[in-house]
Amino acid sequence: MAGTKIKIVIKAVSASELFRAYLDQRRIRFAQGEAIIRVSPKSEDYVLTWFIRDAPGTKYAIEVAEPESAKMNHKATLDASGKDAGIYWFKI
Repeated sequence: MAGTKIKIVIKAVSASELFRAYLDQRRIRFAQGEAIIRVSPKSEDYVLTWFIRDAPGTKYAIEVAEPESAKMNHKATLDASGKDAGIYWFKI
């Protein structure tokens, strides 16, 4: 079906001013901790990447809330380096 878009909902919780997330190399803009992205279906993986830099002990979380087939939830606390990054591949 031409023109069909799939809704991806990504949520993030972070008090850090240096938290960035990208979907297929496009920066995700969060509004009140949530981003809704509509994408055209493709046969390849989508890739969600993120990084954070803040004081050691800072907690953060990132989640793919929709669609059901791509759900993921990651929570972490920054170690002594004060940095963390992650990557998540998924198909929908």
